[in-house]
Amino acid sequence: MIPSVLKRRSQFLEVGKLGSRAKTKALTAICLKNQGCPCPMVGYTASTKVGGAVERNRAKRRLRSLVRELSPEFVPGYSFVFIATPETVLCDFGCLRSDFVYCLRKSKVRADDAARNRC
Repeated sequence: MIPSVLKRRSQFLEVGKLGSRAKTKALTAICLKNQGCPCPMVGYTASTKVGGAVERNRAKRRLRSLVRELSPEFVPGYSFVFIATPETVLCDFGCLRSDFVYCLRKSKVRADDAARNRC
């Protein structure tokens, strides 16, 4: 199942405020467990620290490509925000893929723990 995309600023802020983070040199992933969401949700962010418009767009394209490639890893009921770093553009794709998988799984585990502690 290919995740749907977060588009509103309020959605990004909610995930950023309440979500659990996992960080590597190449990217940061934030995950929030949503009870009523029928499909996984994904958002991408690249600030000007990443570089100019060309670098930011390339970083987001690389992240979107990884989401498409790893779509079976995304489970319904979770929202993810992936934050690019300057290293997202510079590192080779295999390294970025391994960092992506690590962040994806680690943030999901932390979100599950946080959801259990909230209840």
